[in-house]
Amino acid sequence: MVEIPAGRFLMGDRKDRVHFPQDGEGPVRPVRMSGFLMDRFEVSNAKFRAFAEATKYVTDAERLGDSFVAEVYLSEAVSASIHRHVNVTPWWLPTPQASWRSPEGVDSSLEESKYGLRWDHPVVHMSWNDANAYCRWRNASLPTEAQWEYAARGGLEQKLYPWGDTMYGNETEDIEAKYRMNIWQGQFPTENTAEDGYVKTAPVDAYGPQNDWGLYNMVGNAWEWTSDWWSPVHFLTEETKETGLVDPIGPTEEELEELVDMGILKKDASGAFEKTKRGGSFMCHHSYCYRYRVMARSHLTVDSSAHHLSMRCVRPKETAG
Repeated sequence: MVEIPAGRFLMGDRKDRVHFPQDGEGPVRPVRMSGFLMDRFEVSNAKFRAFAEATKYVTDAERLGDSFVAEVYLSEAVSASIHRHVNVTPWWLPTPQASWRSPEGVDSSLEESKYGLRWDHPVVHMSWNDANAYCRWRNASLPTEAQWEYAARGGLEQKLYPWGDTMYGNETEDIEAKYRMNIWQGQFPTENTAEDGYVKTAPVDAYGPQNDWGLYNMVGNAWEWTSDWWSPVHFLTEETKETGLVDPIGPTEEELEELVDMGILKKDASGAFEKTKRGGSFMCHHSYCYRYRVMARSHLTVDSSAHHLSMRCVRPKETAG
């Protein structure tokens, strides 16, 4: 873990630059943060394997028997065996036996001749339940949205990315130095040309630190769960707009119920609320999912999993060790 210093920052984005208004990317609000510790890297397959072996933990994807994978990454045999899809995103297929051990289904593994070993890549197919269980095992927790965004910004104010406003680095033959993060190049969702060096996930230490606080892959590579319940609006008072929020932890379920009553928020099909995820992934492309910006956010149910969902953990400074 690395130490994230106490400080102040402006969370969210200004109205003229918000890309997905429905996501609650704004308004800009002042926030005061206590210091904390955060994983330098996303949790790797090797790290999660240690947890699974020690606790005999079974992930939601393993328990439910499938998880979502983009069709372009599936073998012809696996793709042909699937006869369901999501109407609004038909490239996402519920893939039998896809899990962190077999990211693209039954005929894939973390040790493949085509892509090489993936033990140092972020563990994927993580539901919020899985991510929370792992962090608790480490005497840690998932970051709040405020902790995540504050850390991702790395001391810079109102920039699009952890390093600034420019997506690419200087022209160079070093792919990782130029591209800085792992996102989708090419025609989404049919062809990822992998100009950034990776067609799927990249190792957790790829591209070097994205900001001055020494954090890797805060944007791109894999979505990261936060502890906060999802809300498209933020509960701000006139006082907090002026003085700032202090270590905000997101809305309570009672506040979310108020939004339901107002018709602003809907529960999922099972009657539950959703959790917030941050950072975007290798599946993000400007034409569809421009959510690899530090203020961008999205949401899913606590048992949802897919081959671009991962996490990193945080811990208060006093529990270091």
